[in-house]
Amino acid sequence: MKIYITRHGETEWNRERIIQGSMDSPLTDEGVRGAERLSVRLKDTHFDFVITSPLYRAYRTAMIILKDRSIPIKKDDSLKEINCGIFEGFTFNEIWQKHPELKAKLHSDPLNFRYPGGESLNEFYDRVKNGFERIVEEYADKTILIVAHGGTIKGLTSYMIEKADPSSWFRNVVDNCSLTEIDYIDGRFSMINYNDTVHMNIDWLR
Repeated sequence: MKIYITRHGETEWNRERIIQGSMDSPLTDEGVRGAERLSVRLKDTHFDFVITSPLYRAYRTAMIILKDRSIPIKKDDSLKEINCGIFEGFTFNEIWQKHPELKAKLHSDPLNFRYPGGESLNEFYDRVKNGFERIVEEYADKTILIVAHGGTIKGLTSYMIEKADPSSWFRNVVDNCSLTEIDYIDGRFSMINYNDTVHMNIDWLR
């Protein structure tokens, strides 16, 4: 099984450093260009299926990548970004001003802190892990492209490479429209590329 994973293109809230979580904001022009560059990079790569978060920023990125290719796209709720509850739509500074008591709680136990009205990181990790195990079982002999979110991809790679260590979420970086490539053979995951952004250089298109 071959697994390609990418994060959606840059959004307006990414640029403004506003917490999105389960909410959405449009792709910026740079976000669209990033998806187009990735489309060029992957134009000769065969995919049996594309599996995307149902959030529009991920789905639109998938559509740009595929362009005119006739490849089935499936939406999977397990790939959604972490639900940050009342934090969504605000910057962290705005949240700390409104709810200063939450900052200490988050920093003292970041894995178990549940965003009011949302999920904890451990709950989010379990959701992503369980969904991914189902995806691997369903598409075991296929080549798939997953289009998701920074937090989701951190959870996936933590599970695949570090096996149930959600704390590695804090160490990983996932750039918009980056490409991660994984082989799954005989029950073992092997990382070929992680957070590869070579295609984001405009020279790639020449």
